[in-house]
Amino acid sequence: MTTPFLFNIALTLLWMMLNRDTSLLNGVLGFALGAVVVEMGMRASGKGAYISRLWSFVGFACYFLYILVKANLDVAWEIITPGYSMKPRMIRYGVSGLTPVQVTFLANAITLTPGTLSADINDAGDTLYIHAMYAEKKTDATKDLDELRDKLLKLVFHTSVKELNKTDA
Repeated sequence: MTTPFLFNIALTLLWMMLNRDTSLLNGVLGFALGAVVVEMGMRASGKGAYISRLWSFVGFACYFLYILVKANLDVAWEIITPGYSMKPRMIRYGVSGLTPVQVTFLANAITLTPGTLSADINDAGDTLYIHAMYAEKKTDATKDLDELRDKLLKLVFHTSVKELNKTDA
C-alpha cells in the first residue's frame, strides 16, 4: 500500500506542476485522478484494488480521530474537575499472531491516545504491557483495546483476528 500511495502523491504533484496551480481544490483533483490511474495500474497487474484500500485507511483515520478526541476530553475533564476519578492499571495484552509491523502500529496507536501508554513488549514479542489511566475493570479496557486492534487489522492491514489465528494453528 505504501508504494502505490507514494506514486499517487507523485502523480498529484506532477498534476499540480503541469497546471501551475497549487490550490487545495487542484490538489484534491490531482489526487483523485492519480488514484484512478494507480487503481487501473494495480488492477491491470492483478495486485488488487487501491481505492477501496485508501477508503478503508480513511475509515480507520476517522475512527482513530474519534477515539483520540474522546480520550483528550476525558483527560481534560480529569484535569479541570476536583477529585481523582482515575483507576490506573497495567495491562498485559496478548498480540501473538500479529506481525512486528502490526504490533508497532498498534502500540503507537495506543500510545498516541491520551490516557494510555504502551510501556513495553516482552522478549517473545507476544505481549504488550500497557498503562491505562481509566481501567477499573480489566475486561472493559481489554475490550477497547480489542476494538482498536480489530479495526486496525481490518481497515489498515485488510486481515482479521480469525485469519491470524488460522495461520498460527
